[in-house]
Amino acid sequence: MQKDHIFGLHAVYEALTAGKNLSKVFIQSNINTLKHKELIQLLRKKQVPYSMVPVQKLNKLTHHNHQGVLATLDNISYGNLEEILENTTSAGLFVLLDGITDTRNMGAIIRSAAAANASAVIIPTTGSAQITGETIKTSSGGVFKVPICRLNHLKDALYLLKSYDIQCIVADEKTDQHIFNHDLKKPTAIIMGAEDKGVSSGVRKLCDLTAKLPMLGEMDSYNVSVAAGMFLYEAMRQRLQG
Repeated sequence: MQKDHIFGLHAVYEALTAGKNLSKVFIQSNINTLKHKELIQLLRKKQVPYSMVPVQKLNKLTHHNHQGVLATLDNISYGNLEEILENTTSAGLFVLLDGITDTRNMGAIIRSAAAANASAVIIPTTGSAQITGETIKTSSGGVFKVPICRLNHLKDALYLLKSYDIQCIVADEKTDQHIFNHDLKKPTAIIMGAEDKGVSSGVRKLCDLTAKLPMLGEMDSYNVSVAAGMFLYEAMRQRLQG
């Protein structure tokens, strides 16, 4: 559990529609767009306290692009991985993030995971970016649509996933196997590592498979959030084909 700020019109709106507890919402007083009016109507309907404030107030609370809206979120809840596994009835799809320290990359990956209807995104409690206001903003509210699980070590998550017969695929640009060669209709966990170091050796040893994305241009790698999105898209493509 933690208390944090959410900033951005869409992120705050998604938090409200997802039933999250907002202790207070601050809205820039000189903004009068239709979307801001809709937000105020929703705040009134849900009886969430809000204040119209000058932009200087919002700028003091955050240096990020707040779009004239900032909220205080109480008690960001993290999912229990074992409970999620027990209640996953269809082929599960999990995303593990190993050493992703950029909050914007993490937010973008969570956004893609939510769009892919992933079962959970799993992060370690240390050595990784955590769920902050910037993460929530970049995820466009995705953190409220896909369970986020935190464990002390990703190895613990992998042991648990493997006990449920979930194949674990490491994103590795050095492998010969393209992601298209793997059957992603099966229960699957995709492990993404930091752009500079990749997935750690300890985590890699526990995984069954490796996969990469093809590249035709003269580039060394994809941005990790872009790569994660393409891995997830391929999983969706295969599953939609039946």
